[in-house]
Amino acid sequence: MKAMLDQAKTKQAAVLASMKRYPVLFRALGLAVVVVLYVAGLLTLNAFVKQSMMPLVLTGAYFLPAVLRAWMLFYWAARDEVRSLRASKQKAV
Repeated sequence: MKAMLDQAKTKQAAVLASMKRYPVLFRALGLAVVVVLYVAGLLTLNAFVKQSMMPLVLTGAYFLPAVLRAWMLFYWAARDEVRSLRASKQKAV
């Protein structure tokens, strides 16, 4: 059991290290997961509720802010990374 926990800790450390190295990549991955889950949820609800579109519209409107938040987090991370690259290039010149 202790060996499994140690192995999990080393895997977690490796993932966290790569997250710190490539933050925009992980934000993009999170954005893709959120969008896929959003669309899959709407398609599942559409498969179960054939008669009325109102539950589908209400569910889509309710979970849309989560998708928009994921998009904004990705946008801000990408913008900050571009700004830091520009600042480092200007310091080098």
